[in-house]
Amino acid sequence: MAGYTQYLGTAALVFGPLSIEYGPKGSVSHFTVTCAQIGPLINYYNYIVQYGASGSFKGLDRGVDGITQALEKELTVSVPGLINNLGNVISELYFDQWELLTNEATDTIFANPLLVGGNSPILDYNDKVVLSRMARTGSNMKTAVDSCNLDIATSPYGLIPPTVGAGPFGGGKTVAGKATPQFQNAGVGATIDVYGGTAQAQIAVEIQKSQTEYESPTYTLRHTSYCSATQTYNNSIANTQKIYTPAQLLSECGSGWTYNLPPRLYSKIASIPIKYAPLNESPYSSWGWLKRITREPVMSNFMVEVSTEYSLGLWSNLKYANAT
Repeated sequence: MAGYTQYLGTAALVFGPLSIEYGPKGSVSHFTVTCAQIGPLINYYNYIVQYGASGSFKGLDRGVDGITQALEKELTVSVPGLINNLGNVISELYFDQWELLTNEATDTIFANPLLVGGNSPILDYNDKVVLSRMARTGSNMKTAVDSCNLDIATSPYGLIPPTVGAGPFGGGKTVAGKATPQFQNAGVGATIDVYGGTAQAQIAVEIQKSQTEYESPTYTLRHTSYCSATQTYNNSIANTQKIYTPAQLLSECGSGWTYNLPPRLYSKIASIPIKYAPLNESPYSSWGWLKRITREPVMSNFMVEVSTEYSLGLWSNLKYANAT
């Protein structure tokens, strides 16, 4: 059969024009490599793919003996970040993304700073202990007090029922000997708890209705950076799992980045009200932002997505150290 002889060519690689693509998720280098032989191109691609390169081959069916220009096979390459010595000429583009998120959550009412925090809490230590025991055991006030006092039998100080005062039920906590208009179904001789008239009494009523939680959403600041796998941008783990004061957080996030924390989020974080722990717990609690460990998933183009979150709350100083 008549035909042309395939020409294998030489092993020399010729690199074509280089272009750099910049964007919010980092920079990407694009260039072409040509060669008269397919083998060296494949070897080169197998080498550069370890840096996250992607590419496409063209002209693999070319090759007519004696026609050199028609013999070139071409590899188009895209590599995340910058290649070779380009860093001495231009810098890789790093990008920072900031998000202020909220996590919907509930917490026990006995952790609500409005009830138990500050110098004049609605529930003092005695009230908190008794009512929380009542909530956990599903019992009435007397049983909860007796249970708590049994736990501290060796202590000279006993617990007492929280003040319930005189309220819509006419005062007094028990009805015995006969039925009353409010409790027609109680029956003669019944002994029941009747609360009303004070905030502590209202909480007791809610506990008996199993209303022992409240909505407690929290703020989370998420910082996401983008860079290539060869770069060390945002690789510090300083103060991980430590508590930042609001001022420390704003100092860390407000400067030193390619794109600092936006003024909108900066001012919002600065204006978030402080919550206070119960007076007896305040020496062991800090209001601030807990810096969590960093996650570094690799995206489809082999750029690294570096994500760190800071969560706002009342944190235990016994479990987490304060940031320095």
